[in-house]
Amino acid sequence: MKRALTFFLIAAQLLCAGGLHAQTDSGLRPDEEFNVFLLAIAIAFVCIVVGATLVGSMLVSIALLVLLGLVTAGVLSAGVLVGLYRKSIGAGFKTVVAVTGCLSGILIGEIAFFLINRIYHLHLSRVAVLGIGGFCGLVGGMVLGLVLFQLIRAFLNYCRAKLSF
Repeated sequence: MKRALTFFLIAAQLLCAGGLHAQTDSGLRPDEEFNVFLLAIAIAFVCIVVGATLVGSMLVSIALLVLLGLVTAGVLSAGVLVGLYRKSIGAGFKTVVAVTGCLSGILIGEIAFFLINRIYHLHLSRVAVLGIGGFCGLVGGMVLGLVLFQLIRAFLNYCRAKLSF
């Protein structure tokens, strides 16, 4: 009985004593300036992330433009060299049109076959998609380039016939 009474008194004191200190001032005031400081740090972090994204995208765009310029210079120089070797402007122009058709055909063929693989669920590997799309695009681009060259030649001959007096 003595044990139960002691336990009851200690439990009552613990339960009642907790309320005594709940209303007292702890001496620590909330720091409102710290919340503003955290907001400033968060804004700075977001600005740095956005800035890094913009700089990265600009660098990638510049790299792609340089690559495009190098490819264009290569195609044009190949056309000039073929034209000089064969001593014909038409042969050089035909080479430029054929190479441009091949390169654009490869790109379009790979994208088209990738979409065909996705839409019709052919379950081909990525290497197979790139190979099949690239080869089909190469052949299609070469044929398109040669047809385009013939169309340009026919159009220029027509214009020459109309303009000659």
